[in-house]
Amino acid sequence: MPQIKSSIELAMEKTKNLRLSQEEMEKFKEEELQSKAHSLVNRFLEVDYHFREVERELSRHDPNQRKQIEKLMLQYLSESIQFDRDNELIFKGIGALRQDSEKIINKIQELIEGYEERKGKEYEGVERDLLKKFEQLGISGSAVTPKLEGSKEWNDAIEQFKPTFEEQLRILKEEVRKY
Repeated sequence: MPQIKSSIELAMEKTKNLRLSQEEMEKFKEEELQSKAHSLVNRFLEVDYHFREVERELSRHDPNQRKQIEKLMLQYLSESIQFDRDNELIFKGIGALRQDSEKIINKIQELIEGYEERKGKEYEGVERDLLKKFEQLGISGSAVTPKLEGSKEWNDAIEQFKPTFEEQLRILKEEVRKY
């Protein structure tokens, strides 16, 4: 009586003589490098991985692969830069990967500071406007503090200035990626 084979066994039998083309192998290697770079960046940003450990991991690769991984890491680190978060660890990672990065990091930090300053001014303005609106409705006093986050007025105010800052940040991120 013949043996019944599983679908995996049948698939393995049919594909045992197949080989990957050169293009497929290169694509597979590229995906592997991307995965490795993404993994290193994630571990570094989660603070459980010091950059010396990243360096040790990078040293296990040949110089060409190492350069590719470093380039991908710069890309992933630059993508992680955001206005409303602490970017210090990201800047340290970029600085470790790119020795000439101090100037661009300073530009990004100045842009973020400008964004925070503008956001603070807008916050005060929207808060003042809402307090006036409440006062017109007969609601006033020292205990009245409007909740701006999530309000239509606050969202509208942010939409007025944030796109300009985001575009400037996008340009600076592109500059970081140049390696």
